[in-house]
Amino acid sequence: MHSIAVAGHICVDVTPTLGPSAALTPGRLIEVGPLSLGLGGCVANTARALGALGAPVLACALVGDDELGRYAVRAVAELPGVRSRLTVRPGRGTSYSLVLEPPGADRTFWHHTGVNDDFTSESVDLDGDLKSADLLHVGYPSLLPGLLADDAAQLVALLRRARSAGLTTSVDLAVVDPASPAGRLDWAGILRRLLPLVDVITPSVDDLVSALAITEPVTPELVEALADRLVDWGVGVAAVSSGPGGLRLRAAGADRLARGGRVLRPLADRWGGAALWQAPAVVDAVVTTNGAGDACTAGLLTALAGGADPRAAAQVAVGAAAAAVAGRPATPVEVVARVPAAAAVLVPAGRDRFTGPIVLPANQPRDRFYRGGRRISDFRRDPAAPPNTPEDWVGSTTCVRGQDPTGRTVLPDGTDLAAAIAADPRYWLGQAHLNRFGVDTKLLVKLLDAGQRLPVHAHPDGAFALAELGAAHGKAEAWSIMTGGDVYLGLRRDVEFTELRELVDRQDSETLLDLLHRVPVAPGDRVYVPPGVLHAIGSGVLLTEVQEPEDLSILLEWRDFDLDGTVDGHLGLGFDKALLAVERAGRTAAQIDALIVRADDTAAGLPAAADEYFRLERIDVAGPTELGDGFAVLVVLDGPLRLLGPAGPVSLPAGRTVLLPAGCTERTVDGTGRLLQARPPAAGERS
Repeated sequence: MHSIAVAGHICVDVTPTLGPSAALTPGRLIEVGPLSLGLGGCVANTARALGALGAPVLACALVGDDELGRYAVRAVAELPGVRSRLTVRPGRGTSYSLVLEPPGADRTFWHHTGVNDDFTSESVDLDGDLKSADLLHVGYPSLLPGLLADDAAQLVALLRRARSAGLTTSVDLAVVDPASPAGRLDWAGILRRLLPLVDVITPSVDDLVSALAITEPVTPELVEALADRLVDWGVGVAAVSSGPGGLRLRAAGADRLARGGRVLRPLADRWGGAALWQAPAVVDAVVTTNGAGDACTAGLLTALAGGADPRAAAQVAVGAAAAAVAGRPATPVEVVARVPAAAAVLVPAGRDRFTGPIVLPANQPRDRFYRGGRRISDFRRDPAAPPNTPEDWVGSTTCVRGQDPTGRTVLPDGTDLAAAIAADPRYWLGQAHLNRFGVDTKLLVKLLDAGQRLPVHAHPDGAFALAELGAAHGKAEAWSIMTGGDVYLGLRRDVEFTELRELVDRQDSETLLDLLHRVPVAPGDRVYVPPGVLHAIGSGVLLTEVQEPEDLSILLEWRDFDLDGTVDGHLGLGFDKALLAVERAGRTAAQIDALIVRADDTAAGLPAAADEYFRLERIDVAGPTELGDGFAVLVVLDGPLRLLGPAGPVSLPAGRTVLLPAGCTERTVDGTGRLLQARPPAAGERS
């Protein structure tokens, strides 16, 4: 892959945490939250994303000899995959931005240019560290007054020097404040002068609208026209981002691209005349928009440096931007998780780290609505858990409803499990699984400690969840009991809808509970809970739960729990609709017994009705024992056991939870003890 140098604007972002009352009110003391320092500006943001994507990158900028400058030097040196050449200017202050981002509002920046005033063509040492670079990316010239002086003479000189050295040149713009000195410049004239020397330009539509003083509404037609204008003015490739509108990619003819330096020249025939739209990648929850444009640029440049075609490059670009918006590093696995087609360009990183069993730490979402957590800590032999952490989400690609990414498993290297699976699904899930189910684990495993009796509730089936909630699964579940007690399962008689609704409205917990079969359970018992069946788990019960990978519960009672069921009990559907997903037909005692496999039963798994959703097997180990194929989550009940791996045996005392990718070839456990093996439904052939 070609190497990339990023030069130009850098600053330190100083960001206070603002609450809803934050305002500029003279004479008042306004309460704010903690202050954070971070690297900002094009050099830091783009270099960070390039390094995360695996591109060879060098960061070149100016900082002052102050505390902020010393922080910037340390922070750039710590960016993974980034080589640093920050020049310290004595007697000058480092550029910084005070980033004000109130809840629910766009960001405001109070910016101090500082030593960035001094950045000129001579600030980039093309004969030194940058001699080995193949592409020079210059960021935010509107915030570098020295480059814009004398009709951008210094920027023109820098681009000419780079092109004479055979480098591909790239420029990114920034929003131009009309009240600033940069806002009084003739940007149309500057761009006409610059763009014949620029091979790639990656502005946002906001950058262009502000620089060119365009007042018409932003439409796809305007974005297309602006990209065309940049090409007409001489640029080789224009990539204009428009946030939720996507990315417009436009390239000049092959003859122009053949003059595009070491990176672009070999791609001239494939890229010549390209004109396409790339839709943005979907993001579950927007964490920040800071750095998204720079990540988009980094994705495009990485793809160019790797020789990608235009469509693939655009896909990597929007995937990198989506990762940044989600608050995640733009690593290959994070990008491919959001845009799977980007895998054609980005080699999944980290396969060598996941070739064997992965022992997982506890993953206990905080502040749940019911008590518990101590028994999980005791089982794992961990320090005491905080209050109201009654669930440990094991090998999870699922988040707590409305709280993404809470609940999802993070692997030991910091990679999100869902992103790792999306980047290399065949290794994690196996080809047979992919053929039947696609990139979907079909599985969520939890340890659950009922510190108090859980409320009477039910979960929708797949058809209801899809039709009413747009969810990919319903929520069937099953329990393997670890500490006994009572559970409540299924109605003892038929109940009319109006009666059920009245019980919910009155919060008549006693009657609701009395309507259910009370079932004593002991360690080793396994209980299947079909979708729609009302149930509750009694106080003191510790269990391993296997379920479809959704967080969907319809709560019929909440009187003694830390939640408002009138708001949170009906999945946002209202109880008139949500209760339609609840089974109202009574079940006989024999029908309830058919949902339970007792500990002394010779069967290792669950009732057969659960097979379409998941598998959960108890495995008694006495000497070498082969585990099943495919993606699996293990819970060690008794030990110690040993699981063979490519680096030698992995010790598994009681309380360990383990993730086994389908591609893990060593699947022999040894020792004396017991474990649970949770797996997706069978794929119909060996994976």
